[in-house]
Amino acid sequence: MDCDEVWENERTPTPVRVFGVQLHSMGLSVREVVATLELLGVDRSHGAIWNWTHTLSEAQSDPPTAEPSRVAVDEKQIEVDGE
Repeated sequence: MDCDEVWENERTPTPVRVFGVQLHSMGLSVREVVATLELLGVDRSHGAIWNWTHTLSEAQSDPPTAEPSRVAVDEKQIEVDGE
């Protein structure tokens, strides 16, 4: 789905909202995203950021799963400095 369809009635430009959601998905808290956007001159509440994140996640379908869903791993022991 196109981001513009999800956020057509928002006052914040789509690239800013996408950037905020990406920051949150990379591990920043909602309040850290607010602080980062403030450094860039964008004044939005933590509630707005939370809404952007949840609006986008609800509009996106689940990512595809890998096939096969199980992977075998072979182990190898390596000795370093006698350990």
